[in-house]
Amino acid sequence: MKIIILHGDDTEKSYKRLSKFIEVAKARSWEISYIDESNQTFEEVLNTPSLFGNERFFILKDVKKLGKKEMEWLRKKYSDLLGNLIIYSDKVLNITTLKSFPKEIKIEEFKLPILLWKFLEDLIPGNSNSEVQKLHKIIEREPVEFVFSLIARHLKDLYRVKTGAVGEGFPFWKINKLKPQASKFSIMQLKELISLLSDIDVKVKTSKTDLLSELDLVLIKHLE
Repeated sequence: MKIIILHGDDTEKSYKRLSKFIEVAKARSWEISYIDESNQTFEEVLNTPSLFGNERFFILKDVKKLGKKEMEWLRKKYSDLLGNLIIYSDKVLNITTLKSFPKEIKIEEFKLPILLWKFLEDLIPGNSNSEVQKLHKIIEREPVEFVFSLIARHLKDLYRVKTGAVGEGFPFWKINKLKPQASKFSIMQLKELISLLSDIDVKVKTSKTDLLSELDLVLIKHLE
């Protein structure tokens, strides 16, 4: 079996890559199986023969489904299995996790640009002017819609950390990283920003406003 891992925080590029693999698989009439949607175990899905004798193409998006038992089984059996397996993660997988896979795999990592990370990390009151400048620099290379989605997700993460509402799968290292930034906001400020972005999203989708102009206003008015 051929195994390819797609991972990283640049979800736009990684998902495009995944979509391309799926497009090629469909063009070749491969039988596509989404492991996350199956009621069978990971092992059962990969062991199930094709109904029509076609090449098999497996997709797994929830890496948490691969526990220690599944990893051990995959390392032992993958060379005897037929088909192709794509493991997709919208987060950067750590070295320990990557080393758990068989050595003969292909790994593609999609990282966000450093300036974009810096923009998100500096998203605090008092930074309005510098954040607007960074935003305009970033959208020279990245779609403004993608940046908007990252801002919305980042603010929601800050709110979860601020209110202690982080879920079980939220990484401990990320909580510690976000705590100092979250402390710069009040709970009400974060709620207001999240609500504001939600309203902007609706306006943009109904062609009632320009997204970049709205983001500029948010940064100027709420991070002054």
